Amino acid sequence: MTIRGVLFDLGGTLLHYKAVGSTWEEMEKSGMRSDYRHLRQAGYQLPPEAEALDAAWEFLFQLWNTVDRREVKTLTVQYQIEELLRSRWGINAPSAHLIEDLSLSYIRTIQAIVSPLDGATSMLQILRSQGLKIGLISNTLWPEQYHRQDLERHGLITYLDHLIFSADAAAWKPHQQVFEMGLSALGLRPEEAVFVGDSLYFDVWGAQQVGLRGVWIEQDQRWLPDGIEVTPDAEIRRLPDLPGIIQTWQAELTR
Repeated sequence: MTIRGVLFDLGGTLLHYKAVGSTWEEMEKSGMRSDYRHLRQAGYQLPPEAEALDAAWEFLFQLWNTVDRREVKTLTVQYQIEELLRSRWGINAPSAHLIEDLSLSYIRTIQAIVSPLDGATSMLQILRSQGLKIGLISNTLWPEQYHRQDLERHGLITYLDHLIFSADAAAWKPHQQVFEMGLSALGLRPEEAVFVGDSLYFDVWGAQQVGLRGVWIEQDQRWLPDGIEVTPDAEIRRLPDLPGIIQTWQAELTR
């Protein structure tokens, strides 16, 4: 048995979806600020901007931290926008057209700050040169087309054999189904694959439950739900460290 493929998370793993040095809160508020000003210009009565953005962040933070207890079919940006308008900004019957407009405004604002992680391209080139299959599984509320645009713009999509985005696949990490979908698409068994991500829970723990090796891109915070313990199979600070780890495992497996 050898390692034949690697699956990656997207945000915080291959691409930054926030400006380097900024926070997740600042990223979300930048997208919501665009929507807030769109609504004000259209004549909607809203809370003061700072208050509205604080409420939006509170809502979004709660959504993401309870995401594995929600119906996956609701995990879309349209759902996010509609529930925010109803529950925090006092717009009780937003039209489908308005929700689509605000969803696109939110996405486009954040897309403008997307950048690749250092070494992402060269790392993928090395993995490809080693003959490994490469896939991606992303927990996201966005439709697939926008993340494809991000990957194309930064030259990464050419290295990816298969892409799975939760909003379209109706499957969400850390649940077993989405990892099995990725393995099936690449023709891999769990023991032949590695999953790489920045979340100990969604990425590493989820992958390990299915039998993949889990590699964690180290973060300052080690958030896990209560009662969950995780020991990554490997930890890296930089993407260029990954090919060496895989080569070490390959050597151990072929002894």
